[in-house]
Amino acid sequence: MLNNAKYFFGRSLLREEFPDQIQPIKEESKVRSVKLIGDKVICQRCGSEIAKDNVCLRVKQLYYCDRCLVMGRASTKDSLYRFAQKKEPRRRVNLTWEGQLTSAQARISKNLIRAYRHKKNHLVHAVTGAGKTEMLFPLIKRVLSDGKQIAIASPRVDVCLELYPRLKAAFVEEEITLLYGGAEEVYRYSPLVLCTTHQLLRFYHAFDVIVIDEVDSFPYAGDAALFYGTKQAKKKNGVLFFLTATPSAEILAYLEETNGRISCLNRRFHGVDLPVPKYYWVWNLTEKMYQNKIPVPLMKLLSESSRQLLLFFPSINLMEKYCQTLRQAFPHKRIMSVHAADEEREKKVIMMREEKIDWLLTTTILERGVTFPNIDVIIIQAEHRVYTTASLVQISGRVGRSPLYPTGIVAFVHSGKSRAMKAAVTQIKKMNRDV
Repeated sequence: MLNNAKYFFGRSLLREEFPDQIQPIKEESKVRSVKLIGDKVICQRCGSEIAKDNVCLRVKQLYYCDRCLVMGRASTKDSLYRFAQKKEPRRRVNLTWEGQLTSAQARISKNLIRAYRHKKNHLVHAVTGAGKTEMLFPLIKRVLSDGKQIAIASPRVDVCLELYPRLKAAFVEEEITLLYGGAEEVYRYSPLVLCTTHQLLRFYHAFDVIVIDEVDSFPYAGDAALFYGTKQAKKKNGVLFFLTATPSAEILAYLEETNGRISCLNRRFHGVDLPVPKYYWVWNLTEKMYQNKIPVPLMKLLSESSRQLLLFFPSINLMEKYCQTLRQAFPHKRIMSVHAADEEREKKVIMMREEKIDWLLTTTILERGVTFPNIDVIIIQAEHRVYTTASLVQISGRVGRSPLYPTGIVAFVHSGKSRAMKAAVTQIKKMNRDV
């Protein structure tokens, strides 16, 4: 067997997670993955406290954690093996990105480096399309130059897949590890890691800096286990950075509790206002759609569109049914649909980016983290409870991100305005004013 220490630096793993071909190095510590305290099960990986009667396998006489089960079962008969992080020397790091930050972006980028230097948690509250990724580049360079480790994490796989080529292009000489559920590549150590927030559960005191992109996004938002995992993955004196256009009350409270700081940017890097959604009312919208009808306002929008389209639906069932309706009505258009469980999800996003799809129907899985240069957006049943104010703002932010195509249409197709719809429009207008 190969004794490959690179697999273990900074990691927190169950024994079953050791690859067969790799001989583990000596762990720094070993703890029971799940502890019993009174009538509670306490998970040492995700921090969850669960009533033990709810997670008991009596046949095997063990208790387990059902909150982080997707990462492999942690039980009272398993141990977590924790390995020390590698020590790196200071070194020269080349930033190969040839772009230039605007004065506003440069201001925030300096704030990030200052927060890192003073070990202060920090939130970047910036509108969608503000160039948050590019603002991170100087921080990443500083952290790596100091011989430190940094993780960029997002709740969404799509965001990670979008960020990876941009980070590779900006740091051509650096090895970057990309981690997400279902990834075929075996983990290898690198000072710069890009991963989903679930993957942070497999690290322990590993990173000097952790950046959570789209921190308000499902499934991270409101999930105490994932936030616990983030704090466990951070070194004791490490720093957390949060990026979002729509910060939650929980994150704002955490920043206040830890004496953190906030940087705001209400203008996109190309200087053009955010597109303000327009309302398109349809009587009995849902009923008409299930009858395979295309209401007049929607037909007008579709017929007049000259760009690629993202059409958002509140449910997979309605989306798949209406996909057939649209294909019959518009046979000359290349129309496809995508959702979280779609095995070809990554492929379809790439096809859309390469303009091999005209109209892509989607659930909220593509509400953030993806960029298509020249698109319009239509939100079907915009009043549906699945659309929060934050998600409507994020979806609206898919439009006009490119300096070549800084404008576009955002359409709320509905049968009655919701509070979330009105709040999203108000918020976007306010961000356009507060520059």
